[in-house]
Formats: sequence, structure tokens, C-alpha cells
Amino acid sequence: FESPELKDTWKSTQNAISSLQYLLGDQALVIGDNQGAVESWFPVRTPANWLKFTQIHRFESHPAPVTQIYTSSRNRNFLTVDNKGNVKLHYTTTGQTELNFRASDFPIQAAGLTPKSNGIIAVDGQRQFTLFQLNDPHPESTFQGLFGKVWYEGYPQPEFVWQSTGGSDEFEPKLSLIPLIFGTLKGTLYAMLFSVPIAIMAAIYVSQFSPHWLARAIKPTVEIMAALPSVVIGFLAGLYFSPLFEEYLMGFLSVFIFLPVVFILAVLIWRMVPEHHRTRLKPGTELALLIPVVSLAIAISIWLGPTIEAVFFGANFQQWIFTNLGVTYETRNSLVVGFALGFAVIPIIFTMAEDALTNVPESLSSASLALGASRWQTVRRVILPAASGGIFAATMLGLGRAVGETMIVLMATGNTPILDLNPFNGFRAMSACIAVEIPEAPVGGTLYRVLFFTALLLFVFTFVINTVSSMIGERLRKKYARF
Repeated sequence: FESPELKDTWKSTQNAISSLQYLLGDQALVIGDNQGAVESWFPVRTPANWLKFTQIHRFESHPAPVTQIYTSSRNRNFLTVDNKGNVKLHYTTTGQTELNFRASDFPIQAAGLTPKSNGIIAVDGQRQFTLFQLNDPHPESTFQGLFGKVWYEGYPQPEFVWQSTGGSDEFEPKLSLIPLIFGTLKGTLYAMLFSVPIAIMAAIYVSQFSPHWLARAIKPTVEIMAALPSVVIGFLAGLYFSPLFEEYLMGFLSVFIFLPVVFILAVLIWRMVPEHHRTRLKPGTELALLIPVVSLAIAISIWLGPTIEAVFFGANFQQWIFTNLGVTYETRNSLVVGFALGFAVIPIIFTMAEDALTNVPESLSSASLALGASRWQTVRRVILPAASGGIFAATMLGLGRAVGETMIVLMATGNTPILDLNPFNGFRAMSACIAVEIPEAPVGGTLYRVLFFTALLLFVFTFVINTVSSMIGERLRKKYARF
């Protein structure tokens, strides 16, 4: 060694150390003492930005002093041997002792794991050579490893991490499914926030307020949206809409401010029009009047967006949210996915909700109108409760569609498996992860099996959603069946 340097000193145990060995990658150090205790340590970066060896796991102890430690050249498995012939197999990533057996009645002189980690070799003091078959091909795929926090090498604390592959054989696979489940629910949340109000309100208007000629035009048009391939929607969202959204970010966000203001002003102006002029308008004209109002609100938002950004956010909204809120902005973010995925979900919710509202017996609405209720009061107090079962089923079916979507979330997000509710960054959904990683997963390997398990979870999610929607929808239909 040239110019050796002391990096750290620490007290690992109260007892005398009897054996120690670095694991694959030379990061984690396994220590055994003369009381049979086995511990794993590796350097952890402190808040002061320097590395300090920290105890990570304490494994099942031996009944006698640990004399030898043998590591695997394939993964984070290692053997510990005591002076009474007891052998234990541990896996340091999950901190579990996986195997415990007595290899010989005599002290073990040498032992080891076979190159493929499918066998254990032991030689005792009588020079007896023994080969034990080992069937432990997937030590990292435990419940704790898939759904719990794991303290990985180089991380300051236990975390949920998905990183299935690395650049070397020493890489430690990180297969937590929590970031994928979180990403799936995050994308679904933003999609439903965008799609549910639009779809249900459109269904109410088409079924209860619009003239028949307009309903016959709108409903087929919306249903045609469902025929658009999701790969086309994802392509347009990822390559066209996301850069456009980034360029006019402040303008798009300002729409949520100016649209209600313009609506209120339009209503006030409309109320100033003499009633005899308003009553002359045919049903359906309100839609033609609404289009310029919405267009005006969007135009004002785009026009005043740069001014608002310059006055309130230092001319750079993305830099402002990073400096003041610690929030990073990514071009392909959750809002883009919410708009694109919501666009794909709207036809499903609209069609089913419109059918449910249309199928409410006309006698209910006629009775309400005959008693003096307005059209809106009839819809709110009579039609909506009677159709609530179908509307709920439509919403849940749209939720199931959003949960299982693949191509849109694959093409419109950055596919970063992170746990962050920030709407300005991306995520990785379960379906997108399967599509990306299954072609490169070795058949029968751990990653291959975990991806199939992820697909099973996705199926369970959609099955539960559809089952719950059917049960609640049926209960609501029975509740209002007496009408």
C-alpha cells in the first residue's frame, strides 16, 4: 500500500472479534465475535457529509464463538461457522438468517458457497468433505424486501427503492414494489381529478339539458375518443404536449384562476340581458355561448401568464418553486400524465354515466317538475340520487382503466421510481415497469418473477376495484329501486 490513511475507528461489539470479512463489493463488513454474535456494518454518509461505519443488521447468533465467515461471489449471501460445527446462512440486504444446520460433529476447518450459490461445501477436522445442496435462488424476494424499507449499501437510512439492474456484478438489486404502487396510484389520482368532473358534468348536460339533436352529435363524438390508441395519446403527450406545457406553464396554471372569474363575469352580464331576449334562445344555444367564454379565459391566461410570472415569481416559475419550495420541475411530469390519461378515461366514464342518467324513469323527473321544482333542482335532488349507482360504477370502471394503463404512463412520464406527490415530477407505474423491464429480465430469474408478481398485483387491484364498484352500484340501485 502506498501512503495508507486511517479513515475511521469504531467499537463494533463488547466482545472480542473472532472473525470478519468483506462482502461482495467491499462495502459491507461482516463481524463475528467470541460469543457467537454476527453483525453487518457499512459506511453511511452523515449530515456532516463524511462516511461513518454504522451497524446495519444483527443476525441470529451462534451458540459458540464464530470462527469463520465465507461470502458468496454471486450475491449478498454469506456463511458463518462456529467451533462446534454449526453453520448459518445469512442474507445481508434483508438482514435475515435463512438457514441453520449442523454440518459436522467436529470443528469445521473450511467451508464455502459454490459459484452459483446452489451448494455449501464443508470440510471438518477429520478431513471429511461434505457437499450440501442449497435451494435459495431468490433470497432478496422476501415480504420485507418487496414491501418494507430496506437499508441498502450507500444509503443514509432505510428506504423504499426500485433499481433492478446496475453496471457491475457487484450491484445490489433493489426491488421494493412500493415506489411502483405509489406511482400507479399517483398517476391514477391526477387522471381522475381531471377526468371525473368533466365526464360526469358532460353526462349530466347531455342527458338532461341538451336538445336531442345535440346529444346525438356529442355522444358518438365522445365515444370515438375511446377508439384512439393509447400509444397515440402517449406519443402526443410525451413529445408534443409536455414541451408545450413547459413553455406556457404559468399560462396553463393561470387558467384555474381566470376561468372562474370569466365565468362569473359572463353570468353577471347574462343576467343583465332582458328576460324576453334570453327566453328566445333555443335549447343548445348556451353551448355556443360557452365556447367564446372558455376561449377568452384561456387567451387571457396565456397572455397574462408571462406578466404574472415576472411580477410574482421572479420571471422564472420553475426556479422559484425549486428555490423556495425545494420542488423540481420535469418536462414529463404528473400533470401531463393526468391530462393525457384523463383524456383516455373520459369516454368510459361519460358513456356509462350518461346511460345511467338517461335510464332514470321519466316519471320521476316529470313528478318533480310538476311540483314546481326547476330543472336543476330536479337533476340534483331526483335524477342524480337515482342514477348514483351507475355513476359510481362508471367512475370505478374509469379508475380501473387508469390503474391498468401502460403506454400513456410509459411515454408521458420520466419513469423515475420515486415517492413524491409533487405534481411537477414523474413516477413509474407498475404497468410501465413491466413493459420496460420484462424484455431484459432473465427467464426464471428474480427480476422475472418479481415482474410477474407485479402483474398479479395489478390484476388484483383492478379485480378489487371492479368488484367493489359492482357491489356498491348494486346496493345503490336496490336503494332507489322502489321509485
